[in-house]
Amino acid sequence: MTKKPLLWAFVLSSLAGTAMHFAYNVLPIPLVGLLAPVSESVWEHLKLLYWPFLVASALMARRKADPLRWWSGALAALLLQPLVLTGLYYLLKTGFGVESLWVDITLYYAVMALGFFTAYRLERTGRAMPFVGLLIVLAAVYGVSLMAFSLAAPSLPIFTAP
Repeated sequence: MTKKPLLWAFVLSSLAGTAMHFAYNVLPIPLVGLLAPVSESVWEHLKLLYWPFLVASALMARRKADPLRWWSGALAALLLQPLVLTGLYYLLKTGFGVESLWVDITLYYAVMALGFFTAYRLERTGRAMPFVGLLIVLAAVYGVSLMAFSLAAPSLPIFTAP
């Protein structure tokens, strides 16, 4: 695979995620709220990674000779992204006292890029292939959790708007 489609997928997914940030404010209906952030909590912002990356991965898989190999890497990356984003966000915020919109935006784009790079590398090496079944289940559970906790968020800091 050439890297050009991957770059386009990254750019378009990132822009879609950026637009999604404002979707619920523009169209405050429950269906939009399941896919786009309904508050400024860290948890709600994870939707900006999940849905655009998932859609881009599905479109990329259609172009692959071995779609399952692509999916194994893409789903591993999809599950890695929220861990990296939340880990770095809280490290910067609580560990170093950094609170800046520009840092948050840069972090979003960097993690999205990391996701596509990881998917690409894992597709090439095939290292995630043995786990593709588990990755499918975990990615589905994560997606359902993103929607479910929008409807009934626990009283934990990650679900609370700053």
